Amino acid sequence: MTPSRPSGATVDPGRLLELAAHAHPNASVDRAHSPSGGRSGPRRGEGGDPYDLRPFQDGDDPRRIDPAATARSGRPQVRSRHEEVEHTLLLVADFRSPMLWGTRGRFRSVAAAEALALEGWRAVLAGGRVGAVILRDGDAETLAPRPREGAMLAVCGALARLHAAACDGASAAPETLAACLDRVGAGIAPGMSVCLATGLDDPGEGFAMAAAALMQKGRLEVLLIQDAVEMTPPSGTFAARLGRRIARGRFGASSSAAALEAAGIPVRIVDAADVSDIGAAP
Repeated sequence: MTPSRPSGATVDPGRLLELAAHAHPNASVDRAHSPSGGRSGPRRGEGGDPYDLRPFQDGDDPRRIDPAATARSGRPQVRSRHEEVEHTLLLVADFRSPMLWGTRGRFRSVAAAEALALEGWRAVLAGGRVGAVILRDGDAETLAPRPREGAMLAVCGALARLHAAACDGASAAPETLAACLDRVGAGIAPGMSVCLATGLDDPGEGFAMAAAALMQKGRLEVLLIQDAVEMTPPSGTFAARLGRRIARGRFGASSSAAALEAAGIPVRIVDAADVSDIGAAP
């Protein structure tokens, strides 16, 4: 059954939930390696000696609390073992004002939400944990990583709610992606994977450095959302309103993918107009 399509300008939570039926666990992501050589994949069961202790977080399994370490520190501590590896994926949705448009099929922001939801469902179906950071003009909301389907229910609801809020109007000037990525990188744990869906509008001068710093801690992939006019620019000149004035210009082919590849940032192009490839393997 093909997922329903209510509107190309709206993130529909029902459609995001339907994508679960079209998601297949992505083995290549599940076996991703962190820069330090540690593996972040679905949990395989507990092994021998513990190698890591950290404070208990929402979504952690209470059975992993270490009583001795908890007693020493005075707060719950979670143990991790060598054979207990669990992939954690952070979905980052760019809902800043430059994403809120589209000429065919769906808004770029809607395409970003749907592409991220599909990645999230693949991760939880493979046994991983999923969280989200949703960027808006002058604002960002974070959902801590959690396991199982409940995590994606929360993510899908937040994507729909915050997209509607973004379309209602900007509360502040949009920050550069570099500034946003700096904050994301500062908040992730080593070995975590980050999937950023964006059109790469206003990346900022420090974007490549922010991405490199993040990739020192974990895996980064950019889902580059592109509209039809960016992929196949029409000929001729067109009028556009820029503030209070009307300007004329031509569309040019996007060079964003080449710029990301030149910076060594993994990138996958998502056609905002194409809704026929739901569930296709990346």
